[in-house]
Amino acid sequence: MTEITKRALLGASALLPLAAGPALAAESGPFVTRHSGVFNGLKVDYVATVGETVLNGADGQPTVRFVCTSYVKAGGDPARRPVLFAFNGGPSSSSATLHMVALGPKRIAVAQDPKAPPLPASMSDNPLTVLDVADLVFIDPAETGFSRILPGGKRDYFYSIGGDSQSVSDFIVAWIRANGREASPKYVLGESYGTQRGAFMAGQLAPVMPLAGLFLFGQAVNMIETSQRAKNALAYATNLPALCAIAAYHGKAPAWKGQSMEAVVDRSYAWGMGEYLQALLQGYDLPEAKRRRVAERLQAMTGIGADYYLANDLAITKIAFLRELLKAEGQVLGMYDARYVGPAAKPGERGADPFMATIEPITPMMREHLSRNLGVTWPVGDYRPYAPDTHTWTWGGTLGPGGPFLDYDYPSRIDPAFKANPDFRLMIGTGIYDLTTTVGPARYLVTRSNWPRDRVFQRQYVGGHMAYTHVPSHKAFTDDIRAWVTGGRPA
Repeated sequence: MTEITKRALLGASALLPLAAGPALAAESGPFVTRHSGVFNGLKVDYVATVGETVLNGADGQPTVRFVCTSYVKAGGDPARRPVLFAFNGGPSSSSATLHMVALGPKRIAVAQDPKAPPLPASMSDNPLTVLDVADLVFIDPAETGFSRILPGGKRDYFYSIGGDSQSVSDFIVAWIRANGREASPKYVLGESYGTQRGAFMAGQLAPVMPLAGLFLFGQAVNMIETSQRAKNALAYATNLPALCAIAAYHGKAPAWKGQSMEAVVDRSYAWGMGEYLQALLQGYDLPEAKRRRVAERLQAMTGIGADYYLANDLAITKIAFLRELLKAEGQVLGMYDARYVGPAAKPGERGADPFMATIEPITPMMREHLSRNLGVTWPVGDYRPYAPDTHTWTWGGTLGPGGPFLDYDYPSRIDPAFKANPDFRLMIGTGIYDLTTTVGPARYLVTRSNWPRDRVFQRQYVGGHMAYTHVPSHKAFTDDIRAWVTGGRPA
C-alpha cells in the first residue's frame, strides 16, 4: 500500500469509514515530481503527486481505488493555504478537461476563432492556473482515469448520484487527513453533472469537514425544473436567454441589434420570465391576436420564424434551435458552444458537434502529461476519459431508477453547507453560448433558493459549456476563482 493510503487510515472518520487495501502492483506509486512555474505573474515551486487512495465499505472490504493528481506549493502554510478539489461531469468522466484546459499547470492549445480549424495537439505552460493562491487536487471518480472499483465494491453503488458523490466526499476526507490539511480552507469545483455531485457533497461534508466554498460551473442542479420536457412551460422561459444570445451572435436577431450581450441576456430573461412565461402558461386559452404578437416578438429575438412558434405552442427546444437557426445555410450549431457551426447531417446520418473537434487532444495530451511531466510509469493508455457503461447510472436521493429529471430537490443539498460554515460561499458560472446548461436556469436556481445573497456569486462567460477554452474567459474564470478562494468578491 502507498504511504498516502497508510496515513489516511490513521485519521479515518467514524462517519466516513476509510481503509486501505493491498497495493495492486509494486509500481503503484505515488509518483512525486518537483516543478517550478510562473503563474499569475508569481514564481511558484510546487510538488506534483499522482497517488492512490483506497477506500473501503462498511464491511471493511476495499471498494474503490482513487488515483488523483495533486499540485501543492512547496513551503505553503497548510493552516492558511486553500485546497481546491476539481472534477468534471458526465456521468462519469475524468478530470482531464479541467486539468488540461482550465486549471492545471499545463494547458492544451485551442483555436480562438470558432471558424478556424482545430489546432494540432500541443501543450504549454498555463500562466493562468490558480496555483499562486491555492493547491489543486484533480479527482478522477470511480472507473475514470486510473481510478477503479475493487472486487469488494459494487458498480451499482458507484454508478449512482448518492454513491458517486459519497465516494468522492470520502476521498476528500482521506486526502485532507493524509496530507495534514485539516486547517486549510477547502473548496470544491464541479462542472456539468459534477455540479449535481458537488451539491450532494456539500451536504455530505457539512457535518464532517465543512467546505469553505462550492463552484457550480455549467450548473445542472435544477435540471428537474428547467429540462425541456413536453409542456414544461418554465423550461422554455428559463432557456430563452441562451437562444437570444446565440441568435444575436450570429446576426439573426434584429431585436438585439446594437445591444451588448449582457443586455441581451438581462432583457430576454426579464421578458421570458414575465410576458412569455405567462403566455406559455395560458396555453390554448391565449387569445389568437396575442399569440401572434408573442410569436413575432420571439422571431425578432431568436431568429426563428413566427410560423414555427405558432405551429409549436410558442416554444422551441434547444435541440431544434441548433438545427433551425442556420438551416437555410445548411449548417447546424454546436450544442456545447453555439458559436461553432458545421454542415448539417444528411438524412439518416448522425452529425458531429462542431465544437467537439477543438478539444479532441485532451485525452492524448493528458496521457502525455502523466508520462512525460509527472513520471507515471503505468501504461497511460489505461487512463480512461470516461467510465464504461454509464447508461446504468441511477439518480435521486434513494439511488432509485430514473434520470437526472426525477422529482428530487438537488439544490437543498447545498443548504447544510451554508449553515455549517458562516463563511461558505457559492459561485455559479455559465457560458453564454452553451446550449446544454444555460444562463437562465442558473439565475432561476438562485431566485428559488433562500441562500444568503451576499454569499452567492453569479458569473457569465463568453463561450460555451467549457467557456474557459476562450482565452479571455479563461482569464476571467481563473481571476474569479482567485477572488473566491482568497475572500475577495469576484468581478
